[in-house]
Amino acid sequence: MNFDNIFEKVKLVIEESCGIESESIQLNNTLFADLEIDSIDMVDILFELESEYGIELKISDLEKRSKEELDGKPYEIEGVLTKAGLETLKANMTEVDPVLFVEGLTVHQLMNLFTVHSLCKLVEHQLETKVG
Repeated sequence: MNFDNIFEKVKLVIEESCGIESESIQLNNTLFADLEIDSIDMVDILFELESEYGIELKISDLEKRSKEELDGKPYEIEGVLTKAGLETLKANMTEVDPVLFVEGLTVHQLMNLFTVHSLCKLVEHQLETKVG
């Protein structure tokens, strides 16, 4: 499945779950700030995408991959991302403006950086993992 097809499906699911017109949804829109998606809607969006593609989506998978790449270096300390953690996330989340990965960013605040593009990449990664 190509990325454009995933993007179109993600837009439709967001529209159906949140009532946001799919034509107005852009790849660089943040899920929580720009689109004002709340956590309940996010659960619904993830469930619908999981059902559609037969995959399991967890935002925490991105953190898990990043931690594995650190080869034992700490990813976060007391909820605050380490410099190495920030660099790994920056490399994995190339769709996010790198200047947003600032010192002092917490694991909780990381969710605010998630864009529609990030969600599409998560789906794409899980589909590749499923096939591979």
